[in-house]
Amino acid sequence: MLYVTGASILVRFGTRFSWKEMISFSFLLGIAAQTFFMFIADLIGFGFTQLVLFFASFALVIFSYDLLYSYYQEHKQDIKLPAISLGSLNYPAALLFLLILVLFYIIAQKNLYWPAAEHDSIASFDKLGMVMALEGKIKISLFQYNLQGSGGIYPPLFHGGIAYMYLFGAESPKIITTLFYASLLLSFYALCKKYVSAINALFFTLLLEMVPEMYSHAALLLGNIPTTANVAAAGITLFYWIDKRENAYLWLSAAFVALSLWTRNDTVGFAVAAVALVAWVLAKEKDWKRIAIYAAVSFSTLILWTLYLQLKIDIPQSSRFVDHFGFDAHKMEVMILYVLSMISWLQFGTMSPGHLLYGLAFILPIIIILLNIKNIRKDHAEKLLFILISFVVYFLIFYMLDEKKQAAPISELMESSFKRGMFCFIPLLLFYASTSSVANSFSTWVENFRLGK
Repeated sequence: MLYVTGASILVRFGTRFSWKEMISFSFLLGIAAQTFFMFIADLIGFGFTQLVLFFASFALVIFSYDLLYSYYQEHKQDIKLPAISLGSLNYPAALLFLLILVLFYIIAQKNLYWPAAEHDSIASFDKLGMVMALEGKIKISLFQYNLQGSGGIYPPLFHGGIAYMYLFGAESPKIITTLFYASLLLSFYALCKKYVSAINALFFTLLLEMVPEMYSHAALLLGNIPTTANVAAAGITLFYWIDKRENAYLWLSAAFVALSLWTRNDTVGFAVAAVALVAWVLAKEKDWKRIAIYAAVSFSTLILWTLYLQLKIDIPQSSRFVDHFGFDAHKMEVMILYVLSMISWLQFGTMSPGHLLYGLAFILPIIIILLNIKNIRKDHAEKLLFILISFVVYFLIFYMLDEKKQAAPISELMESSFKRGMFCFIPLLLFYASTSSVANSFSTWVENFRLGK
């Protein structure tokens, strides 16, 4: 039902999406829709149950039935299995695809076999989801006794998704991590394939999947993979709109920016960057209406959740930040050194160097960007500007955290929360690298060599 619900939302944006986009985006939109149903039920004081969520989803599907049928009629020929001939088989692509499937199977099996054992999951997310499912509301009884854990101030998409799994009979809700991970990989490949050859798209999808730290998190019940999936969807759909100017992707990007903020509010940097980028592009056309709508949609969930925290739960988000902003040279130096370590082979603090944490996820895109410097304008430098603005805001959020209120020094925050938050930048950088002129030229050479041209 999650996928059908998400599909009925996606077709409202348009019916030209490929079936791969339909599958990957449908889950992200579908699980988000369930948490919005929970939120609305909580606001009106009506407890959500399995039946409430089912009939709310069913109504949404009925509302979009005509568009779903039209989509099926337009794309049913694309869903047929291709005829496989050993003579014409793309062997490099087949090998890459097989490696992706094997790695996905391994991590999915590990994730589904072991119960949740992570501290943040047991102390917060899984506990929140379980009690939400039992009590049928978002402001659960745990808040009365300050037992909500660190995830209590986070927007409800992730633990609301866990609650959904429990409501519909899951013994363990960890399948949600696998579904988010699958959506991340498939959406990345689907958008890459619109630009480049199958070998190129599959190679960079494999690189994304092989990021060591992120791959390990695909077997954990934590919010980092869901956050990365939504941020990646927001970024790459926006990149596609910049290149192709298909409005469906502009509004889909706005929706995913909102869902990123509905997962974690520290993704606000991506919202700021997305709105700035859209404003910069559309201001040339004096299209103020679309700029305003995009900004309103993008920040809607941040505003909703901030008001909910302050007015209903009575936990202001500002409680984690310094009371008076000032420049701390030592703190800035420590953070910069950690960042340099994360994007290179250097080691700082007690954290492993970046090439062990993230593999080639940062090093390779940086090399490609440097090699592609003469094509920077041709390849839309605003994409890199989006990533840069997002990172600067993300960096400043951690810089403004109060170490005493967090009960943790900045070094500890950099080696835990900040390190995991870097996942969000990986698919964006790899997408830019894979679609760059340099990567395309190399991909064309490989394809010509394969075909003997």
